Amino acid sequence: MNVGHRSGGSESVGGRFRRGRARAVRHPGEACIMGSPFRLDAESAPFVGISQAVKNVLQLADSVAKSDCGVLIEGESGTGKELIARRIWAKSNRADKPFLPVNCAGISESLFESQFFGHVRGAFTGAEQNMLGVIRAADGGTVFLDEVSEIPYGSQAKLLRALQEREVMPVGKPVPVKVDTRFLAGTNRNLAEMVQEGKFRRDLYYRLNIVRIVIPPLREHNEDVPVLLDHFGRLFADIYRREPIELSREVRAVLTGYAWPGNVRELAAWVERLYVTGIAPQLLADMLINDTPLTAQPRSAEGLSLKQVERAAIVQALERSDFNQRKAARMLQVHRATLARKLKQHKLI
Repeated sequence: MNVGHRSGGSESVGGRFRRGRARAVRHPGEACIMGSPFRLDAESAPFVGISQAVKNVLQLADSVAKSDCGVLIEGESGTGKELIARRIWAKSNRADKPFLPVNCAGISESLFESQFFGHVRGAFTGAEQNMLGVIRAADGGTVFLDEVSEIPYGSQAKLLRALQEREVMPVGKPVPVKVDTRFLAGTNRNLAEMVQEGKFRRDLYYRLNIVRIVIPPLREHNEDVPVLLDHFGRLFADIYRREPIELSREVRAVLTGYAWPGNVRELAAWVERLYVTGIAPQLLADMLINDTPLTAQPRSAEGLSLKQVERAAIVQALERSDFNQRKAARMLQVHRATLARKLKQHKLI
């Protein structure tokens, strides 16, 4: 992370961040359009759903947007914690100022003060430029502390002081600098348990947890799956300039019943894969189910019909042959014409 540098005699923001509607470098949750990253953010991919669970999350997020209180957003990976943080920022009085998401897991304890509070030139070996640091770069705006649970314990007290005193002390310059920055935090871990285990500071937890928003995993509100499929279908059809791909009732039923261990991020990736590979939806859905870890969704031949077993064997052969029908037919020990007929029977093409 490279946040802020001196340019033309004054400190400015550089590296991953830019003033205004800032965005970080590419990470999971971004799609790729013609080789350039396309961010699935609050504008291009709003938090979508019709379930009461989603309505509750959005209502709480909207109700705290205008205040400057700390908000702790909890949820499994892929549930959309950053989207909720961006929604809060976009509806706040700070929407015209920077929004800086920070992956706390990627910052070591030795670099924490420099990355968060900034440093002056010559403060340490390699400090060739003045750096603003994350908090000053977002002055007037909002910092989203993603995976806040991963901040080293020894650095948590320093962050707490910045939150409480609204000031930071750049490395190499023992003069406090006032800041006006709002903090939102996200985690896929149980911070309350970490506090009990002595792995996270209780005082920092209370400071961040003024309002707690819990995003449920997709498997707990699967009535939103069809809505999300349609939403991402429109999105990726537009991105890849393709005609919308219709999903049959059978495919929708399979996908709605799937556990989605990767949550909405996994669903978005499945829809994108549908548009970039050209694989038939039914086959792609079968591949998704077959890739599910055995511990998450056990599968065996017991209780399956002959037709289901045959279909599973065909899908497995196609996967192992990189979808080369001639090779798959050899694996199944059938004529290629027979395989082609079976593919049509099982609606795999």
